[in-house]
Amino acid sequence: MQVLITRPRGQQQALMDALSRAGHRPLHSPALHIEPLPVSDASRRVLMDLDLFHAVFFASSNAARLALTAMADIWPQWPVGLHWLAVGKATAAEISRWHLQPTVPDGGFNSEAVLALPCLQQLAEKKVLLCRGESGRELLAKTLAERGAEVVSLPFYRRVPSTAFHCPEGCDWVMVTSVESWQAISGHIPSAVGVVAAGERVATPVRAQHGGPLRVAASAHDEDMLAALPSM
Repeated sequence: MQVLITRPRGQQQALMDALSRAGHRPLHSPALHIEPLPVSDASRRVLMDLDLFHAVFFASSNAARLALTAMADIWPQWPVGLHWLAVGKATAAEISRWHLQPTVPDGGFNSEAVLALPCLQQLAEKKVLLCRGESGRELLAKTLAERGAEVVSLPFYRRVPSTAFHCPEGCDWVMVTSVESWQAISGHIPSAVGVVAAGERVATPVRAQHGGPLRVAASAHDEDMLAALPSM
């Protein structure tokens, strides 16, 4: 089957390789581009006080890469005692690349799973830093604040819809890993083309707007997206 991956450029190769090994024909056309944001003076002041935080959460591998680059410019040695939180394997791998020990939820790869981590239960008078994109879900920040934390959110990038996205003729399935990705490409997917959505949250708008086949993966991880495809 011909399968189109819509992840941002630079994040598609592992999934393409997995699809090829499984006998599929992978294609790539990014739904979104990742545009780094400059680190403002206000953000730098927050990062200079990194040692005052209880936990640092990275919303994606892009957030981890850009935020840790900015932090490393300020901290030649990492502050001790922080919890470095990741929502998934790719983000955890990026944290590990900086010689830090990531904490990843045992089950689930979303905000709800992160909120179940033991280190985020008793947060009175503790500070939590959220490193993220310019837009995204607010559940994490809202719930942490309700638990008593002082929450600081810093944006490190924005997602920009790709004007060059193309669903080629003969494509059987399109893999969509975020709601924003779907919103960027929904008008360009023929009804005959199936969609593999990374979880029910992504599947909900697809189901509402797309008349073609839909399969829901357990998560956005490569193995789950691959497993969601129908058997050849």
